[in-house]
Amino acid sequence: MNQNGAEGAMGASHSQNRKRSHDGKMVNGERNTPKVEGPADPHSANDMLPSSVQMDQLPPEIQHITSEHYQPLSKLLTRISQECFNDLSELLTTMADMPVAQQPNGPLTNGVGGHTATNGAGKDASPNNVQKKLLLMKFAQDQRAKFIKLLVISEWAKKSPEVSKLIDLRAWMGEQISQMDAVVESMAHLRMALKNARQPNPDMKTALEILSSGKASWIPDLGFIEAPPISAEKALKVLRHLNTSLAVRLNLHENLPRHLKVWRIGSGRATFVIPSECEFDVLTYSEDTSAQWLFQDLRFLFSPAPVVPTGTRFMMTLKHQLDQILYHSGLSGCFDFLHNLVLTHKIAILTSQAHELLVGNWAGSIKVEPVHRSLVVQYWVNKPGKKNWIEIGLSSGKPKNGKVTWRGPGISCLTVRWFRHGVEVKDVALDFDWNNLSMERMLRRVIALHIGHLMRTYKDQIIAQNAIRPGLTATTKLSDTEPGDCALEVSLGNQDNSTTVLVDPVTGRYALRPCTPRSAEAAHHINNDPHSNVPSTIARLLASTLQDFVYRHAQQLGWPEAKRNLRSDVIKQSTKIEAMRYSLYRPQGWTSKWALASLIDASGVSWWILELAPSRPAIEHAEQIKVEKKVPIDRKSLASIERVALSILTALVTTRVLKARRIPFSFEHKVALLSPARQSATSQSAVHGWVLQLRTSDLLEANADQQIWARSCLRITCHGFSSDKSETRHIVSGTMLKDLRVDMQKLMSSSPKKDFTFSANGAFSLFLATPFGEPIVDPIASRLRDLDRLRSFITTIKKRGMRLESSSLEQVKFRYGEHSVATVRFDQNDDRKGEKGEIGLSFEPGNPHNRIRPHLAKIINEKDPKPFELRKTDGTGLDRFSTTLLYTRPLHCCFNDIEAENPGDIQNPNIHVRDVGHYRVKYANPLCSFDVRVRSKHDRTYWHIEDNDKKIPDSRPTAERPPNHKRAENLKTALTALFREKGEGWLGVRTGIVAEIDGVQNAVKKLHETVRNCAVRGADNLSADGSGMGTSTQDNGKNPSAKDHGHRSGNAKDHEVIEID
Repeated sequence: MNQNGAEGAMGASHSQNRKRSHDGKMVNGERNTPKVEGPADPHSANDMLPSSVQMDQLPPEIQHITSEHYQPLSKLLTRISQECFNDLSELLTTMADMPVAQQPNGPLTNGVGGHTATNGAGKDASPNNVQKKLLLMKFAQDQRAKFIKLLVISEWAKKSPEVSKLIDLRAWMGEQISQMDAVVESMAHLRMALKNARQPNPDMKTALEILSSGKASWIPDLGFIEAPPISAEKALKVLRHLNTSLAVRLNLHENLPRHLKVWRIGSGRATFVIPSECEFDVLTYSEDTSAQWLFQDLRFLFSPAPVVPTGTRFMMTLKHQLDQILYHSGLSGCFDFLHNLVLTHKIAILTSQAHELLVGNWAGSIKVEPVHRSLVVQYWVNKPGKKNWIEIGLSSGKPKNGKVTWRGPGISCLTVRWFRHGVEVKDVALDFDWNNLSMERMLRRVIALHIGHLMRTYKDQIIAQNAIRPGLTATTKLSDTEPGDCALEVSLGNQDNSTTVLVDPVTGRYALRPCTPRSAEAAHHINNDPHSNVPSTIARLLASTLQDFVYRHAQQLGWPEAKRNLRSDVIKQSTKIEAMRYSLYRPQGWTSKWALASLIDASGVSWWILELAPSRPAIEHAEQIKVEKKVPIDRKSLASIERVALSILTALVTTRVLKARRIPFSFEHKVALLSPARQSATSQSAVHGWVLQLRTSDLLEANADQQIWARSCLRITCHGFSSDKSETRHIVSGTMLKDLRVDMQKLMSSSPKKDFTFSANGAFSLFLATPFGEPIVDPIASRLRDLDRLRSFITTIKKRGMRLESSSLEQVKFRYGEHSVATVRFDQNDDRKGEKGEIGLSFEPGNPHNRIRPHLAKIINEKDPKPFELRKTDGTGLDRFSTTLLYTRPLHCCFNDIEAENPGDIQNPNIHVRDVGHYRVKYANPLCSFDVRVRSKHDRTYWHIEDNDKKIPDSRPTAERPPNHKRAENLKTALTALFREKGEGWLGVRTGIVAEIDGVQNAVKKLHETVRNCAVRGADNLSADGSGMGTSTQDNGKNPSAKDHGHRSGNAKDHEVIEID
């Protein structure tokens, strides 16, 4: 499009006014040259380049000023409006304070005359009114200008992208101008700095002429007369004269400061020595004592120090400056200048060495901050927490109170301040060597003191912790110069469980040896937490290491860990120990109720027996295993601890039962684990257990008329544990009474010695095995009862003429007839838990008493509730049992003989056992029944055989109860005749037979023959096949037809119940 209007005109005039160079070319290029934005020729070469290449050829973009650097327009509008309002309020206040002048022709009181002036004749032209108008107009003009600017800005805001570009361009131009100014200023400073390095232009022509001919004709001759050469003697004389003059002046006329008292004279000059700093030479050519001293040479007395050759620019400048100082201030001013120069140079040397360390081995670990005439070196910069540094600077040497001593004012010196964890350390002497400057040696000295302070602090904390429970020991190895030699060795429990704490001198990080995963974790925790408690962390590390050590040996012994999670407060409440680590073990054979615990605290490892709650994470009881001294952690010691723990546990549960039952006892408890050198091969001698003493009368019940067979004192000791059977072995020792020793010795001579020993002096020992964790009281009482029962039972069977076959605490086997043998077992049930065991009874096959074995078992165990005529005078169940065997043996032998005559006929007779003193004998052919009872009369015992035919129907067997039942006449006649007869040991009494104990066998056989002679021939098979009549036989105490004969009719009474064996 063509540009029309003002813009087109401006464009034309602009194109015509372009500047041209001296050769007539336009400065900004010809009119037809292509623009930067694109080629003029569509077929130009630039058009063929890719877009990426074109972008690379463009200049870089200028920096864009982002939006956070701008203020919002709304904020500007608010501020301008508020400012306008404030100015208006202030203007109105100012105008109100101006007084108003009264008009001469003002209005009257009643208002008359107030409107006479017209056409402006009455306007107020007072100065105050004019001033108010001027103020108002000025306010309006100023505010108008502000709002016009605000209008322009608001118009610009409509074109914010273009304005933003313009602002970016303006900022870029300002930055370029600033950089140009900085370059010009830098060049000016460089030119000024190179002024001293400028060398004059060499005069090669004059130099060649002088080198070739020795002179140049164009150099003017000044006409100097050369001094005659001086001889060696004269030179020596002059030097001596100078030395004498210097000595006289220094000794007599010169008021030397106290810091220049060390001097010497030689070679015509005076040399003053400042110890550990420098020495300088001065001289004078005049004998006048007020003549100026002249500086000659300077030598530094510390290392490393530069060697300043004579004639150098530095030396010439220094000589000129010192000569001026000597002229104005004398030797005192020269000393002050050189002293400060040396101190400053020492700090500079130390700064240079610190920078060398910063890029060398100490890189990243120190920070150097040079300050004016001082040096600050911070070490361990990467260590968390407060900072550590040293400050090397100058001290004025003046006393703090401002008073001057008799020695004069002090001089400045180098001082060091050490800040440890941000606090200055004032009570330590660093004693740096200022003669041999070494920044690294100074750092190592300070760091060694720092590490030593840490190690001593940790050791003191450990000692404070061990004041109550010693066990955690600490030893330090310190050095004041070498930080790598500082170490802290801490051990817990024994010397094998120890760790060494080291600190890296360069980084300040802690390291623990030996290096293990746990020690690396502890070191990482200490290094990353500035507030960590290092002794506690080390103690926890050692506790963890000791726990692992114990665990390894426990695994070798086969101790599994008890899976119980107990809180620390629960353990502390039960054991009163602040345990850092604990482990619960359950050795082989231990039950889940008990655990062997190893608690590790600051005193080392302690062993406890814990009784755990079954349903909650709690401890019901805790008992410590106390030892005489610390023992090593190895398999042998842990095995001894297991044995001691078992012994203590058994004693604990036993004494608990004794206290609950209020049984007096005496308990001696002593445990000692000796060192491995003193332990025997079996290790049993290394363990001293407990001895429990009880009274025999408290465990053994005896009747008033019986005498206790043992003395009153019993000693119980623990003798090991069987992990396979989970049983604890004990030995009970006692002494028999003198009256019973001989009988007991004869009795036990034939008994096995497995669990009972007896000596001639009456001492006996019982071996007992109890389940783990169970008290020993009830098993001891039970075993004593067994022994007492054995003794009394053997006495009983001997009194009754029975022959003893064998005897032991478990059983007694005896013969009470020619072919009758009985065995009584006293360990039928497990009575180790405090329950009274039943006595077992057994007979050999074919023994007649197998028929009534259950009834005999009730008698011997005293479980028969009904009294029996045969045992009224017997005191114990064993007595009654023995009596019953003797009284019933003839009857049962007869029963066996009768049944053996017809083995297949179980109906004739069918014998029912009601009791050991009551039997019912029934026959099916002919149908009849008889009751055999034991009776007593006049202190004698008889067997009474009754005929049930004379009894009421309810007392008869079921087959004989029908009303139409009638006994066979031949049987009735035969029985009537039998009941009137008399035989050997028996007598008929019309309704039955009364027989003695030994005669009952003849009576029963006679009765059987009488009944069987009246049997109907051919009816035995019918009755045997199922006549409905109940029969029972016994074979070895078992009843094969019990289910056929165990029923009774609903009308039967209780006393007719038939008991089936």
